[in-house]
Amino acid sequence: MVTDSKLQQLFHEPIEQIKYLDPGYSGHASDVWLVKTASEEYVVRSSRWTEAPSREFWWGIYDLFGIDPRRMCYFEANAAMLSSIADIPVPRVHTHTVIEATEYLVVEKMNGKALQSFVGQSDALLHQLGVWLARVHLKRCDYFGNLACTQIERQESFHARLSQTIRQLVERDYWNDSKIKALLDAMILELGDLPMPDHFCPVFIDLDPSQFLIQDGMLLAVVDVEAYAVGPREFDFVGLEYVLDEISATSFLNGYSTILDPPDISNYRKAYRYFYLLLGVQGSVDLDRWFAQQALFRR
Repeated sequence: MVTDSKLQQLFHEPIEQIKYLDPGYSGHASDVWLVKTASEEYVVRSSRWTEAPSREFWWGIYDLFGIDPRRMCYFEANAAMLSSIADIPVPRVHTHTVIEATEYLVVEKMNGKALQSFVGQSDALLHQLGVWLARVHLKRCDYFGNLACTQIERQESFHARLSQTIRQLVERDYWNDSKIKALLDAMILELGDLPMPDHFCPVFIDLDPSQFLIQDGMLLAVVDVEAYAVGPREFDFVGLEYVLDEISATSFLNGYSTILDPPDISNYRKAYRYFYLLLGVQGSVDLDRWFAQQALFRR
């Protein structure tokens, strides 16, 4: 654990109080502290990783998109992109500092409380989410990789590279899961036959309500943005089918459609769901149960 003396090096004023913020789930990329000085409160973020990622989610993101959770430049680049979208604020980065080979970000403390679920929220909040995501998707890219530009690859090679990542994920982490292994070759063949998506943009690989803060019934901020990558916007819609229901999906689409027509994900759903299962975006889930999830976005 980082010592108080290290955190003090990040501030000109004496630190009065430090509180470790536990996200409540395992596998998160960053240690996060709430730091109070005499004049203000800040949030400090630092990577929990000392070696390259080797398992499921972060290895898959590292391999396909080049996002290294040991480095803070990805959070910084993602926050810079999101700061241009007024609908839902993102914490402003105050400083990026290296102490004893470890990177630290001092960022703005945002008010509000963590959102527990999108299901059951008001039409207004879900409409707000849809408008915000569509505005993110307006930032089209002619490559896939990451916003810090440490890895940029041609769109045309996306499915071939995705296939490589999928195969390695299965061989590394699911060698003893007979159902996942049995489906691997069929998924690789399916990816080879799929047309290349025509809309690449920033996508939130672990899009989940816990990444957002809520206040007075509306989304106040998006705070955990390490895993923003550049890929097909279909990824976000595939992920959303696991955190919305029919009612919330309708309100979300009403907002999204004011900015962009939503994509038709019917051809991509199964292969992309398979990849998201391997990443463990919703934890460890049985394959049959994962594929049985209701398809919410249909044409």
